[in-house]
Amino acid sequence: MRKTILLCVLLAGGSICTAGVNPKNEVFSSVQQKQENPVRNKQIQGTVLDEKNEPIIGATVLIKKTVTGVLTDINGKYHIQAAVGDVLEFSFVGYKSVEKTVKAEGTINVVMTESNINLDDVVVIGYGQQKKESVVASVNTVKAAELRMPTRSLTNMIAGQVAGVIAVQRSGEPGNDEASFWIRGQSSYAGGTNPLVLVDGVPRSMSDIDVDEIESFTVLKDAAATAVYGSEGANGVVLITSKRGQVQKTQVNFNAQFSIASPTRMIDLMPSYDYLDMYNEAAWNDAGNPGNFTAPYSAEELAKYRSGEDPDLYPNSIWTDLLSKNTYNQRYTINIRGGSDKVRYFASGAYYSEEGIFKSNPIEDYDANIGLKRYNIRSNVDVDLTSTTKMSLDLSGQYRTKNSPGYSTDNIFNHIVSVPTHRIPFQWSDGTAAIMQKNGWGTYNPYNMLNHSGYSKEWYAFLQTKLMLEQKLDFITKGLSIKGMLSFDADFSSSMSRSKNVDSYYVTGRDENGELIKTRLVEGSALSDPALSSTGGTKKIYIEASLNYKRTFNNVHDVTGVLVYNQKETQYANSSGSGLLPYRKQNFVARGTYGYDNRYMAELSFGATGSENFMSGHRWGIFPAIGLAWYISHEKFMKPLERVISTLKLRASYGITGNDEIGNSTRFPYREVLNEGGGVYNLGLLPGVNGYATNNYGYSIYESTFAAPNLSWEKEKKTNVGIDMGLFDGRIVLSADYFFNKRQDILINRKIVPQYNGFRVNPYQNFGITHNKGVDANITLKQQLGDLTLSARGNFTYAKNEIVEYDETMQELRYQMVTGQSINVPFLFVDDGLYTPDDFNITTNNDGSHSYALKKGIPAYTQNVMPGDIKYKDLNGDGTITALDKTWYSGLYAEDPQIVYGFGLNAEYKGFFAGVFFQGNAHSSVNISSNSGGFIPFYNGRDLSSARVEARSHWRADDPYNQNVIYPRLRTENNFENNQLPSTWWYRSGDYLRLKNVEFGYQFDKRLTQRIKVQNLRIYVQGTNLAVWDDIKMWDPELGSANSGATYPLNRTWTIGAEITF
Repeated sequence: MRKTILLCVLLAGGSICTAGVNPKNEVFSSVQQKQENPVRNKQIQGTVLDEKNEPIIGATVLIKKTVTGVLTDINGKYHIQAAVGDVLEFSFVGYKSVEKTVKAEGTINVVMTESNINLDDVVVIGYGQQKKESVVASVNTVKAAELRMPTRSLTNMIAGQVAGVIAVQRSGEPGNDEASFWIRGQSSYAGGTNPLVLVDGVPRSMSDIDVDEIESFTVLKDAAATAVYGSEGANGVVLITSKRGQVQKTQVNFNAQFSIASPTRMIDLMPSYDYLDMYNEAAWNDAGNPGNFTAPYSAEELAKYRSGEDPDLYPNSIWTDLLSKNTYNQRYTINIRGGSDKVRYFASGAYYSEEGIFKSNPIEDYDANIGLKRYNIRSNVDVDLTSTTKMSLDLSGQYRTKNSPGYSTDNIFNHIVSVPTHRIPFQWSDGTAAIMQKNGWGTYNPYNMLNHSGYSKEWYAFLQTKLMLEQKLDFITKGLSIKGMLSFDADFSSSMSRSKNVDSYYVTGRDENGELIKTRLVEGSALSDPALSSTGGTKKIYIEASLNYKRTFNNVHDVTGVLVYNQKETQYANSSGSGLLPYRKQNFVARGTYGYDNRYMAELSFGATGSENFMSGHRWGIFPAIGLAWYISHEKFMKPLERVISTLKLRASYGITGNDEIGNSTRFPYREVLNEGGGVYNLGLLPGVNGYATNNYGYSIYESTFAAPNLSWEKEKKTNVGIDMGLFDGRIVLSADYFFNKRQDILINRKIVPQYNGFRVNPYQNFGITHNKGVDANITLKQQLGDLTLSARGNFTYAKNEIVEYDETMQELRYQMVTGQSINVPFLFVDDGLYTPDDFNITTNNDGSHSYALKKGIPAYTQNVMPGDIKYKDLNGDGTITALDKTWYSGLYAEDPQIVYGFGLNAEYKGFFAGVFFQGNAHSSVNISSNSGGFIPFYNGRDLSSARVEARSHWRADDPYNQNVIYPRLRTENNFENNQLPSTWWYRSGDYLRLKNVEFGYQFDKRLTQRIKVQNLRIYVQGTNLAVWDDIKMWDPELGSANSGATYPLNRTWTIGAEITF
């Protein structure tokens, strides 16, 4: 019995329908065929094979200039009704199309050969596409399949995947976990380093699109590639192209994933017994380590904490038990793709849900755990209105909801690591809420924060539209076309909260009956009515018009050109004053390319951008670029080597880009700002006899921010040289680039302008120079061994910046000037290990304790140091440690890495497939004590601090020469300053190597799946963030300093999935 699939695409008031039948003879045809079509009653049949005489399943057999066609069955066979003289067009992805004219014979067999130009040979560039061989710029493209990891945010998938991209993820919190990324590092210390992201040619966020909607992901890196975007492309450009319809029978693709996630690493708190025992040791240290010592906590008391015999008075509250060891995620997507010669369509829907890590157990019926749900929809429709006119209409939207506890995630994690484990239990044994005697920031009970503080909900929605019209102008000259595009995007957000409190008690002991002696310190309140917390919204309009030319003369001269005008407008709803006005920017773009005989290529481009941040006369920036390429392997003298060196191309480019980014908080920075709230005017009048005079006559007006009429564009000069090479018939493909960028006239608020010049607010000015240089490279290897297909890939990025000119005063000590260093390198003391007994003159007191006096010539920050305290290098040689010994040149790096790399291996064998991918960072330094109060034991005193199990690695009096520890000498003193100074002691290498992804699965044979009317069936298991090797050990190194690990952790994820195509 025939199964019919009917799909109607409604467009502009009309309907276009296609129908499909029996997969052994699948027919799709328009219900609107013209009456004048010839009668097609001749039965044509045949077989479609590849070059290996294997049947091609699902090839399209179409009667040319109609929408009537069939698909080949599992044996490559087809049947179609046609008329003599009709032309049958045979097509399949990755193969050259074949045309055959119907004659008297009823059988037409076809052998299709693989196409030399496939999707990998076409590169998406600014305002168009180019054949990969003609590209002169530094461009990298990533296949969508390589980005398909089980995570919500696309930014978290690109680390190590693309040469030239440096990406780091600093949080795992759902909805707040997007990675920060830069293209070829950071070139400015004043901001304005974010890349431009374009989704289908429109400036948008990378998080706006689901990964299953992506057709291609391209990164433009050098000036030749980005200059056409003017100032927008100063920091590189990411081009994301969504999937579009194709001339084929409608295909429905469904993908389902279920994931189990667990933290890659979790903070491990020290139990009460160990913490208080360690406090005894700290008290013994403070006393000079006497022979006879009465510890603050007796052995009997410590035993009660260890045994848990009275968890109310001797608690052991491991607050990290409030965090789940496993959470669950789900993701489902459905894509519909198809079309005819006239209309092609792609539609998709996606659902994603992610649970948070908190164990929520409130009294009322609500959930305080973090939770996120996201819904995506997209529809892309392309219509050929005429043979020369094409219209595209794209619609997409997203709706996202997030649930959160009453307190912020960062606040809860801060308390989890800083509230002592020995003071109070989660709740008292009678079920009432526990509270410390002092209830304030840093002392809240984390259990109450999570379960007795209410909750908040927020929702976010956006609608994105794009209408494009393209008209060929061959009647003027061949290869000329014009295109217009209009995009309107709007997003909205709103959040509400419901607060509550609970009766909370402080316990001082037990009465004679053994009952808890409680004092209520907080009076509870019921769950409040919903209250609006915030609303927001953004409106964006983007207009673009372009004139395009592309033509080849005599099969030798390739000429292309494009002229573009675009403007964008962004307006924010939740702003005030001038911030409510639309932000506008205009661009004029031109690019021309010339290629001779596929050997020599040249490209000249420029962008002109107008910015509201500069005064008339400085408003427009001109950003030119030139690129050259020599395809050496196309030379005749390379012919004998073509089997070894199949591809060899040299590239070079130079250009200028610009930046006008100052920040949304400052509008029109070239204008002065007048303040009407100055002092009152005293006129100095003297009243006469029985008279009266008004002296204080109104408030004065003064210029708080001076005008900056000469403020202009920040510019970056970019140089790039590169090589593309293919070896052994393309089995090895590599590309490498060296770049050098010089950014100057950086837009900053001046720092060292003297106040006597009259400036109340430091003025904006173009000042500063940075250099940024490095290399990036990628390589792929492919090998076929019978039925086994092997492939490997790797990429490497190194980007090092240097501050050449900085707004700072000259220093007598050169190492105290940041000029010459990299951006964001820390300024600190250099440790010289720990003090040892050899550094002191030691006196033994009557009680057996020791007094310590530093030997002459040994520098110190404070004289009350003892063995085991941190020792610092006296850099200026004055015999003491002061602020003059802090340096920018400690040998440490900035927290963001200079090196990012990735490498992987894939294998396929008779339907089975497996892959593994590693990713790593290098040249990064992390401050493990960035949150000193939550990391250093007894930082706020015994009863207001906590400790990690790593604190067991500390200096001990019985091993005074051991320097291989994490913590110095333990002290009970609050804020013993010597050991808490910013210094190299507290820094660790942030380098790591991560097992980023492992995947294995099975692709069912099409001959089998088509018998159950399924075109494709794939099942798989995928693991993400499975292991990491690093020096930090205490938390995931990618989190960086991460509040000393007191932040939402990154997750290790195992996913099972299935993908099916009908």
